[in-house]
Amino acid sequence: MNLKLLFLKLYKNLLKYFFIAVYGRIYNLNKNLKKIHIDKVDFIDNINVKKFQYKIFTIDNGRVFTNLVENVSVIFKNYLIKDASFQQIKGKLSNNKNAVIKDGTPKILRKINGTTIVLSQGASGHFNYAHWLFDILPKLKIFSEIYNLNKIDNFYFSELKSFQKETLKILNIDYNKFIDSNNYRHIKSNKLIAVSHPNYFNGTMFNAHSNMPDWIIFYLRKIFLKKKMKKYEYKKIFIDRSDSSQKHCKLINNQEVISFLESKKFKVLKLSEINFKDQIAIFFHSKVIIAPHGAGLANLTFCKKKTKVIEISPKNHGNQMYERISKINKLNHKFFFVELIKENKKGDMFIDINKFKKII
Repeated sequence: MNLKLLFLKLYKNLLKYFFIAVYGRIYNLNKNLKKIHIDKVDFIDNINVKKFQYKIFTIDNGRVFTNLVENVSVIFKNYLIKDASFQQIKGKLSNNKNAVIKDGTPKILRKINGTTIVLSQGASGHFNYAHWLFDILPKLKIFSEIYNLNKIDNFYFSELKSFQKETLKILNIDYNKFIDSNNYRHIKSNKLIAVSHPNYFNGTMFNAHSNMPDWIIFYLRKIFLKKKMKKYEYKKIFIDRSDSSQKHCKLINNQEVISFLESKKFKVLKLSEINFKDQIAIFFHSKVIIAPHGAGLANLTFCKKKTKVIEISPKNHGNQMYERISKINKLNHKFFFVELIKENKKGDMFIDINKFKKII
């Protein structure tokens, strides 16, 4: 083994055992649940959600730890509360592999006064538009069935992006109350509140979002479509994904596709340049939407019935989230499948333009 790597491994082990000595080992919680207050949420906006077994955990002097990547750990004394903790191991949802069981909580503990709600769920929820809409905002809705969110002292999440601040403003939630989990990786709060996940039930994240509970879509439409919006005349739109921070699901021949669609009177849009309210308005007024698979298609949530959608996706991708949303909203959704091409700097999907012309 490389000497540098050997020293790095030794350093990490020393650090791990140091923090275990300070804060103790973490164990799976099998008993003592009576010492934690648990509320069940069976109805959301008069929709029966009993089958999802949503629970809200209220913990005196509770702790939360995150490694920012795959794990968020909600801790009562030195016990992990599984139903409120999240593990995304290479895209798979696992209830038995939370890192704190093996590694403890290797960060300095910061004490936070007041009542703190845990929203963080690892890297997927930090900045991704779709995860924010379908994971984080529904958590807030579940919490609001029991708690007045305006009276909560702190929200544990991460540094907020502009679109996240926009949505919180619409929900009348003060984003200045948000604690950045990037800087506060391990905290203890006088009262810690956590919730079971709105849609991470088993399998993979792809499975979870491909089986989205319909109440989430109904809730988002109810909250955001009632807001006054601009009238857009874009009847046919193409979402240019070249500005995405993620490398996957980008078109290698993006400009060729754009040139063709512009000749067919499509409006080409980069959603990173458009604020949240205008994205809602654009999708609401559009009649035909073409886009590579990606978070921007989360806006199908706000489309009218019978809107035509062509989702460009790699074969065997496994994520049917936008097909699921289209089904809930009664949209006319079709896939245009392409071969996945690896290790290309411009993207990982190539469209045969002649085949593409035949479906437009």
